[in-house]
Amino acid sequence: DYYDTGKCDRGFECRHKHVPGSQVTLSVADLGRTQIEGIGGSTELGSLRPNEIHNALKRFNWPDFKFRSTLDMYTFAAALSSAKEENGYDLSDGNTLLNVVGDPGQNYFLLVDAILRYNPVSIAAGRSKTELSFQRGYIPILSYLSSEYVIHSTLHQSVNALYGLLDTNFDRLVSVLDTCLEGSMKTKTFREAGRELGGLDVFKYVTICLTEYAERYKRAVPSHPAFAPLVRKLFDWFTQWSIAISTIPPGFEDPICVMKPEERRFRISRLERLVTSLMNLVDQAEGFTNRIRERGKSSKTADAHRVALLSALESNYEGPGQYRPQGPRHDNDFEEIIDIWIAPTHDELCCTLPPYLPANVPGGPHHLPANSMAKLVDIQFRLLREELIAPIRTSLGHVIEALRNPAHSASLTKLLAGEGGLYKSTNDGTESAVFSVYTGVEFENLGCDIRSGLRSEILFNAPAGRARQARASARVAYWESVGRKRLMEGGLVALVWKSSGVEGDVRIYLGVITSFTDELVKSSEELDDRVRLRVSFFEPEADMRILASLQGRSAAADGKRYLVEAPIMFESIRPFLEALKNANPSSIPLARYLAHPENGTLQGVDLQLPTYASAPDYSMDLGSLFNEPTDLILYPSDQSSVERARATLRAGSRLDPSQADAVLNTLVSEVSMIQGPPGTGKSFCGTEILQVLIANKVRPILLIAFTNHALDNILAQVLEKKITDKIARLGSPSKHDDIKKYSLKELLKMDPGTGMARAASVEHWKLKDIQERMAALMNKIIKREVPLDEMDSHITRHYPSHAGELKNPPFWIEKLFDDSLGWENTDGRPTATTLLQFWIECSDLAFITPPALTPGKLDDQRRNEGKNPKDRSQNRFVDLEKSSQKAGSSPQDVQRDLWREGALRFFAEFGWDDVPEKPSTVRLISDGLLEDQAVWKMSRAERKCLYDFWVNEVREMSYEKDAAAFELLKTWHSETQAKHEGLENEIKLEILKKRDIIGCTTNGAAKLTTLLKSLAPKVLLVEEAGQVLEAHILASLVPSIEQLILVGDPLQLRPTLANFNLSMENKRTGQIYRFDQSLMERLSEMGLRMSRLDVQRRMRPTISHLIRSTLYPDLEDHSLVQQYPHVRGVAKDVFFLDHRHAEEGGGDESVSKSNTFEVLMIKDLVMHFLRQGVYSRSGDIVVLCAYLGQLQKIRLALAKEVTTVIDDRDAAQLIDHEEQEGQVPTTDPVLQGSVEQVHVSKRVLLRTIDNFQGEEGTIVILSLVRNSGTSRTTRQGGIGFLKSNNRTNVALSRARHGLYILGNANDLSSQSGMWQRIIQSRQSANRENLFITRQKEDVFSPVMPDCAVATTAPTSAIQTTSIIWPLDA
Repeated sequence: DYYDTGKCDRGFECRHKHVPGSQVTLSVADLGRTQIEGIGGSTELGSLRPNEIHNALKRFNWPDFKFRSTLDMYTFAAALSSAKEENGYDLSDGNTLLNVVGDPGQNYFLLVDAILRYNPVSIAAGRSKTELSFQRGYIPILSYLSSEYVIHSTLHQSVNALYGLLDTNFDRLVSVLDTCLEGSMKTKTFREAGRELGGLDVFKYVTICLTEYAERYKRAVPSHPAFAPLVRKLFDWFTQWSIAISTIPPGFEDPICVMKPEERRFRISRLERLVTSLMNLVDQAEGFTNRIRERGKSSKTADAHRVALLSALESNYEGPGQYRPQGPRHDNDFEEIIDIWIAPTHDELCCTLPPYLPANVPGGPHHLPANSMAKLVDIQFRLLREELIAPIRTSLGHVIEALRNPAHSASLTKLLAGEGGLYKSTNDGTESAVFSVYTGVEFENLGCDIRSGLRSEILFNAPAGRARQARASARVAYWESVGRKRLMEGGLVALVWKSSGVEGDVRIYLGVITSFTDELVKSSEELDDRVRLRVSFFEPEADMRILASLQGRSAAADGKRYLVEAPIMFESIRPFLEALKNANPSSIPLARYLAHPENGTLQGVDLQLPTYASAPDYSMDLGSLFNEPTDLILYPSDQSSVERARATLRAGSRLDPSQADAVLNTLVSEVSMIQGPPGTGKSFCGTEILQVLIANKVRPILLIAFTNHALDNILAQVLEKKITDKIARLGSPSKHDDIKKYSLKELLKMDPGTGMARAASVEHWKLKDIQERMAALMNKIIKREVPLDEMDSHITRHYPSHAGELKNPPFWIEKLFDDSLGWENTDGRPTATTLLQFWIECSDLAFITPPALTPGKLDDQRRNEGKNPKDRSQNRFVDLEKSSQKAGSSPQDVQRDLWREGALRFFAEFGWDDVPEKPSTVRLISDGLLEDQAVWKMSRAERKCLYDFWVNEVREMSYEKDAAAFELLKTWHSETQAKHEGLENEIKLEILKKRDIIGCTTNGAAKLTTLLKSLAPKVLLVEEAGQVLEAHILASLVPSIEQLILVGDPLQLRPTLANFNLSMENKRTGQIYRFDQSLMERLSEMGLRMSRLDVQRRMRPTISHLIRSTLYPDLEDHSLVQQYPHVRGVAKDVFFLDHRHAEEGGGDESVSKSNTFEVLMIKDLVMHFLRQGVYSRSGDIVVLCAYLGQLQKIRLALAKEVTTVIDDRDAAQLIDHEEQEGQVPTTDPVLQGSVEQVHVSKRVLLRTIDNFQGEEGTIVILSLVRNSGTSRTTRQGGIGFLKSNNRTNVALSRARHGLYILGNANDLSSQSGMWQRIIQSRQSANRENLFITRQKEDVFSPVMPDCAVATTAPTSAIQTTSIIWPLDA
């Protein structure tokens, strides 16, 4: 197989020599010895081909192999250091090698350890066979440890094992590096015995190894006092070296001296970044151990408002953990985020003190140094974590209070005492806690699976209502509907366990749901009023307590248990938190732009070239930006070349001037931002940038978009323009047919498989074996029965006297037992097979007890007696019972006489003249029953008492044994699962490494965080960057990123938050936390250059004027939009229907609003437009709603008339809304499939404003909903979301041909500056007085004689006078 393919599936298990084709190659052992002994050979030992590496290493893996001399070490080290791409090694080869070298059970691992421990090591070892050469033995090992196949691997167990060798041998490592590097600096060369070795390699290998070690072992710096001094020496040595090689003549003998000066400077600058990053990492680690902070220093250039804000923050500042004067708030309050558990602890959830949330403001008080990436990462981590845990923490606060004080909330107490359900609490009129409570929680099983690890199977009550209907189909329909927002896989739940008693202890265990919606639905179909769920709990204590409950231990099983679910998807946020938590801030690229500047401005920061573009003589071909073949070469480092390219692009490319500027600015900047106002083609620009980068082999590129729609749109353009077909799409399945085959799932199917697939399969079967063992253990535990042989062993071991009595019963009992063997009792059960069972079943007592048989039964048996000869039995039990039945229906004394006759006959055989008296005493263990060894003289009640005592003893002893077995299997499964996951990730990585573009949504990026560092993308392009949280982008900025491109519009929608306290729209805390301010908005606000697109191609001029007059003064209309036809069937293409019909929903801002008048008007408008015959396609008519409650009412109003199409996000949120409002969640096809209903030829899109950014429609009807019902110039209450300029911008800019707005102009202009400017500008433009009183019927009257339209009157029954405001007057 290897002969034909060059690949061997057996990897290093193969003992054969690998010779490709007919080529015969000298083995590396021979090659290595020849060159080492010859000293002067010019061939490098680190340049072996994959087959040569295999042939060289195979002899080292024999279990008993030991290095005989340093010559063996050189051969081994040379083979390892050859594992790199330039020698023909690929990712599959690298993984195969790492899998064996990083396995502590393999000899390779021990040999690496032997070299690291070896003593002595010298820079002038020469031909010595006992002294190890630093250059030929030590450096090659560090070369391998710092290679991309190690540090970028997802085989974390193997990599950590290898770096564990650095940890255990760290003192020796320091000694070797200190001695040898110092010696090299004195001799002014790294060369030894003719081997060419330069400072670029030495400093690179050493720096990367130390950096990786410090990142993987977070306590490395404080744990090793010699670490920091070594790094500072390394920095000094590097500085000396870099100066010496740059002098004329060079002051250091090094291969780099022969390079061109610009090439030398470029390489040194890149290496300097590595060394500086290591220095920063050490400084940061040391700072944590002993930091004296100086806070409260604001920039002198700060404005008065900012100074006042910083002063207020400083006066109220209390740091985290030990930085708080009173000490930590709880057991998860730490100074370093690396120590914080992502899932909150019980102590944290019960803490009444506010959490530590740092201000997200430049110059704000913080325990970390100002202007540092460490501070920025800390802020973003803590705020993102608060976004995650605040809903569940608030929810649990209500539950715990209700359990301890039932009067706290009557409605919640009722839910807890009954069948559970949805609970909504309102605080301060603005914030609300909405969560679900499930009662009657019971545990069915504990188990493990390959995907989710250890998980508990839980049963609980279905909530009241449709979830408990008698018809299974109704229950299924309910869970299929709410399953899109409730109890979803990856969601966060809390098990609240209240011990018995009024003052019972309450314990909280958090976990993540691991079962899928279809499994939930299936359980509701099988169970009438219960639901089954699988949950993986974070705390081991929960697993052990559940285990004890399954074992039936009373102390564990008591109390009541509840399941609490808050609306948060834990698994969509956790990976980002993990990435931020484990990030080395000093290695995050582009820090000079991203870290908070102390003075709050970036205006003085120069934008530098991307690292790849700063190489000497680097050029880019821009010919792909022209429709006609054009030669245009850009030299990014040459400013005159940049300006020439700019002029050429503006004049002749397919880009308009603003697009040309934006694209060129992006290509020459390591951080670039492109602001695309609505309709200006920002996605088009993003595609053009991708085309240039791919054409110039800048790859791989990580493309992140906020929505699936935006992601599919840009990937479709990439394919359509044939930029590349080497793409991969991660995340939920694409709805775009051309893109489906590029999903990672489909790409994996097409992959032929590698050695990693074979290794993953081995681990997979190991996991299956562990699962079976765990299932068997749990089976045993759940049955709770103690096998008789186990009980017999227990009694024999712990109660030998009782065992002796049991095995030596009185003669009559022994005879009775012997005679009964092999027979059945009258009830059909087999008789006892052991004396212990005979004793437990009290068969001896039953023999001497008069039978209690009914007369009818006696008659039947008497009539049948003797008919069958086989009735005559040797079974004393049967004979005795039959003799007692001969009396038929005789009186009781006759029955007793017959029984006594048979018993006396039996006991006469033993010389007894009477039947023994049946024991009747009733003693307990506390009465000394256990000390009585006469077990055969015990009564039935005493035997049961003693046996139950022994059973509990066995269970208690078995508990410890089972718990130990459980822990062992759990640990084994966790370790095997981690290895399996690493191998699976390597398989994915092998595929992704071959792709030019890896596209994903932000949720998809969450699943990619573990692979990002290994994938090592060069460019990160974020589409819709204004809607992406800064924390998500930071978590994706791995060290390999050389260019960050943000495409979006900070004036449109901001990122969506679940926690309003962190939002900029919160009047109280918005300017402190600013968590929904995107990175793009923050950087542009601080003054970093942002290119803006100025030509829009979507809206007719009368529509674009609305945003041009308020937000984009330089926005131009392309000629295309000036040629749009008028909207058919109406007097104006744009109008505002100003009415005074009040909203519904009360004064509570947390309640979704609706407006019935607007619902009926919109229904009439929609039907009127559809009757024109030209607006029936999907996207022709779009109804935009400011509130979800309004969308619901409009959907119902149109349901019988047209096909309504609802976005998946709106559909899921609508289910939420219906439950919160106490309505029965709908299960119609609109929500389940979001498509067809009736009249397929008539489609209307229904959307909320927040879920329509990036999309457009021919006609948009905008329902603003909010209306006080008066004409007052000042509104009582508010206009809610409509106050946001960002939302208003999106709402007004979706329409191409026609825009029709319904609302109250006075309310809007009195509460929103943007609406006020719109109204005032239109009033001044209308000479005839803007507001014209008309009947609403006039809205439908066509006034354009050149349009053949159908006229119609409204069908609704509303008769009123409204004000029509023609915006296109």
